[in-house]
Amino acid sequence: MSGASGIVSAVADASPQLQGLQELPLPAPVSYAPQTIGWLFVAALLLAAVLLAIWAARRRYERQRYRRNALQELAGIETSLASGQADPMQRAALLAAIPRLLKRTSLEFAPREQVAALTGDAWLAFLQRTRGRFDAQTGALLTLASYAPPEQVASLSHAEAAALVRHARDWIEHHHVEV
Repeated sequence: MSGASGIVSAVADASPQLQGLQELPLPAPVSYAPQTIGWLFVAALLLAAVLLAIWAARRRYERQRYRRNALQELAGIETSLASGQADPMQRAALLAAIPRLLKRTSLEFAPREQVAALTGDAWLAFLQRTRGRFDAQTGALLTLASYAPPEQVASLSHAEAAALVRHARDWIEHHHVEV
């Protein structure tokens, strides 16, 4: 390697015409910044789209707060029922809380005039219209939990209580607003 550099320096020293030459300058590095106004418009549109998506997600999250609260309350009822430590009157009160929870939840998204007065079959029809899966048996359990004496409500089996909780959770998670 030192032999090659020696030759270059010897040639440079030997020729007076080569003495005045300078090395070619390198071009300036290419900028990554957008060079046209069109890219600024694209960046502004992308920023606006991201901000709009964040705003819409936040708004949806806030609108669904009632659903999260209802699911949390239902989970507390389910835990209390599953523990098996509640006496019959407490168990009846827990089961009777499920229809009240469904009614309060429906009042959060539907007009009060349409929902507040619903009872019995009309209430079950509303639950089914809004994506409920309350069949005849579970609907009867819901009606029983709503209107029967506490002794009769407390006599529901664990499987019936679990079915009632499962259908209530499904409705709370998946109901839709009627238009």
